[in-house]
Amino acid sequence: MQRLMILSVAILFSLTICLSAVAANRLRVSGDNSWVAFVNGQKVGEGSDWQAVGEYEFDLVGGGAVIAVYVHDAEPGASGAGGALADIVLDDGQYFGSDETWKADAGLPIDQRNDGWEKMDFDDSGWDNAQQMDQFGSGIWGFGAATMRQVLNNPDCTAYWVWAGPNNVADDIYLRFTIPGTTAVEPIEKISTTWGQIKAR
Repeated sequence: MQRLMILSVAILFSLTICLSAVAANRLRVSGDNSWVAFVNGQKVGEGSDWQAVGEYEFDLVGGGAVIAVYVHDAEPGASGAGGALADIVLDDGQYFGSDETWKADAGLPIDQRNDGWEKMDFDDSGWDNAQQMDQFGSGIWGFGAATMRQVLNNPDCTAYWVWAGPNNVADDIYLRFTIPGTTAVEPIEKISTTWGQIKAR
């Protein structure tokens, strides 16, 4: 009986380890033509083939996270149509896809930008909402859906291709999305200010 109990506990422990290894928060990103992805201010990956979706695991901070994505359209101006696609699958089953609720900004190429746009405490309140275009699997990027679905499954992607304004104008765009939690813009500054006041008393 005791051996059976020990064996049962060992099996349950192994299952817990396996399930925790499988369950992870995932960011999946594509950009026409190239992208760089950040989570909570840290670079997690980049790519230069919009059909080869990047998939990155990440941790939540205080129950939330800030996703930041830069996308470059290699065809200048009106000669090309830029597009960005991203979705987030949390380990508890919550799903967030790129759409008009994401914040978007057009600007200089990423190597010329140093305002901390990717950081958790960056204030994006002055940014516009993203321009929502075709849903994944349709529109001008629809022909690549079969290849992209090799990564964009479990669950299937329902995100929209987005851009900062019309997708044949800006060549370099920036996206931000805050996963609900305690990762607001102000806490980092407030915590340091409060600690400073405490020390001064």
